[in-house]
This record gives sequence, structure tokens and C-alpha cells, in this order.
Amino acid sequence: MILVGSVVTCLKDSTNSVAEVLKDYPNIDIHAIDEKKSNILITIEEESDFKLEELCKKLQEHPFIVQISHHYFNFEEEVDKIEKGIPTDLSLKGFSKSEQRKERDILSEY
Repeated sequence: MILVGSVVTCLKDSTNSVAEVLKDYPNIDIHAIDEKKSNILITIEEESDFKLEELCKKLQEHPFIVQISHHYFNFEEEVDKIEKGIPTDLSLKGFSKSEQRKERDILSEY
């Protein structure tokens, strides 16, 4: 299980609309909405980094969501499994700084 603290950046004046969409996901909790900066602070709980990546790709298809940036990761359960020799599905593909730079480069085209 992975717990992630993230900021959802929205188009201006769309934070409440995006928050309504996010409320439909039982694994997403909304903690704060900053209408001035068009940001929503959320936590996401997912089974694996692959599922987290899939969810974020799906959410970023929403026309009012500009970007989802992850700022905090908690992998305690995965670390416990690794220490016990239990196989885990933890690749962290897409979460490296180079992958984040690629994402920023794509966003800068807009």
C-alpha cells in the first residue's frame, strides 16, 4: 500500500468542480482547497505505484486538471514486506527527477 500526498493544480476558477470529481474516488481524500492559487491538497492511497500512475493519468484527462504533483510518499508496508523477503510490486517508475522533468517539459509547451 502506498500513501501519497499530492497537489492537484486546476484551471482558474475550477477548483470546486474538480473537487466534486475527486470526491467520487474512495481512495482520495481532500484536505484543503486554495481557490486563489487553483490548488487542491489531497492524499491518495493505492495498492501499487503502477495503480497510482494509472489513476493519475486518468485524472489528468479531466479538462480542468493541469497537473498532479506528488510531494510525499509513504511506503511503510512495502518496506516491511521487503525486510521479510516478501515480493513487492514497487518499481517507482515515473517518479524519478528525470521523469518529472519530462512531465514539466511537456507542460511547458502549453
